[in-house]
Amino acid sequence: MDAASFNEEFIWKGKAVVVIFPTSFLFFTALNRLVSHYTPEKCAGYPDRWTAYVISWLHAILFGTLALILVLTGREWFESSPWAFYLHCMSVGYFAYDSVALAISKEQIGSFDVYAHHVLCIFFGTAVQFPPCDRATFYALWNYLCEISNVFLHGRKLIAMLGRRESTLYKRLNMLYFVTSFIFRFPPQLLVFVMMNVDTWYTGQLPMICYVSAIPQQTIVLLIGVNIAYEILKRTRRDLKKVTSD
Repeated sequence: MDAASFNEEFIWKGKAVVVIFPTSFLFFTALNRLVSHYTPEKCAGYPDRWTAYVISWLHAILFGTLALILVLTGREWFESSPWAFYLHCMSVGYFAYDSVALAISKEQIGSFDVYAHHVLCIFFGTAVQFPPCDRATFYALWNYLCEISNVFLHGRKLIAMLGRRESTLYKRLNMLYFVTSFIFRFPPQLLVFVMMNVDTWYTGQLPMICYVSAIPQQTIVLLIGVNIAYEILKRTRRDLKKVTSD
């Protein structure tokens, strides 16, 4: 990449962050106000938790759908599309909103892995997409496919909060979460992990400084996904044993 192209990409991505990031943050903040007015009676004791999961669910629907559309309509499977960067900036606004909402809530909602994920996406996930790491924009798009599985992950949580953990719908959402995870979460994220190594050590498309910055984030993203699946499996097995013993 020559100096002119470097500066041009740096400038338009900088403008995208300045405009899209705060706009997205304000959008999800306004959505918080709207959703909070419609808390079900069963969730009246933990309204912030209900609102957080509803907005997470809506975020997953929106961004999972957009990521899938961008992947399927791209001219190449592994292209670094400007729209992928715009999608990331929009999602970063959500991560910033969610971090603030969890931090100021009087309910115990946030956890270390959630905050770690948000911080990594907001700062490192954005920084590594600027030149000379523009190749990383391709990685971000494929990573966001995991939001498709999050639709069912958050959906099952909402059903559980409504007291319907034993319902058929809850069990089907559990199944759909695992199915979509093995399609849209683990394969894309493993692909990104592999491509980072290929692009650094074989094709030279990803400079070493970008690799060092991006690979820890990708490793943590993978581990978080594995941990979520493990916890759900463990809880499911415990519930099955309880039903059997009863």
